Amino acid sequence: MRRKDQQLEFDFRQHGGKRKGAGRKPKNAEPGMPHRQRAMKQRGEPLHITVRLADGLPSLRRGGALKRVLAALNASSDRHGMRIVYYSIQMDHLHLLVEADDRDCVARGMNALLSPLALALNKLWGRRGKMFRERYHDEVITTPTQTRNALRYVLQNGKKHGVMPQASIDLCSSVPVFDGWKERPSIAAIPTALVVASVAPASTWLLTTGWRRHGLLDLHELPHTKLAGRPRANLAESRSRANAR
Repeated sequence: MRRKDQQLEFDFRQHGGKRKGAGRKPKNAEPGMPHRQRAMKQRGEPLHITVRLADGLPSLRRGGALKRVLAALNASSDRHGMRIVYYSIQMDHLHLLVEADDRDCVARGMNALLSPLALALNKLWGRRGKMFRERYHDEVITTPTQTRNALRYVLQNGKKHGVMPQASIDLCSSVPVFDGWKERPSIAAIPTALVVASVAPASTWLLTTGWRRHGLLDLHELPHTKLAGRPRANLAESRSRANAR
């Protein structure tokens, strides 16, 4: 009789798959933004964007670094359908409030801002390598309350980090040209030689009119947490994610 052929099995070493400790390791002391799909965005909804430097780099608020950041903001204030309306420059991160038609505009606009800025800062500091962390964080702003909280968070961020007195104004931000204060900052507190990035004027209802329904900003107001002012559904979702970790 003819012998029936049998398939031989080979014991190959298996790689990959779900296992403890698998995956790419973070390059910074804190993990970067996970590569999840970003939240949906409507045309009239602004974005609060946070960009963080890689660990161990000099401050963005000093000398040549500050000049280069301001130059980059000037050059990219209205490009590829993304408009930078307000900003705050901190030691190791940037806060931006932007308007854009869609997600593609945001991606192109942020690339136009960050790529030249990274080259300029690397040249200034005489280094090579990654300038920013893996991914910038963004939050879609959908309500007037959330918009007001985002404005306060961005414009008063220096006070949150303790880099300036609470009674002063942050000259590394849009504070000197912001027109939504209950009391205008004293002219004496604003240097005549102040250099401020020429940001784009707001055009969305939320950033022009909507947020004012809840009152103008006070220079002595301190930022709340970023969860303040989110819609209830988003807040509940954020809390459930935190409890799941």
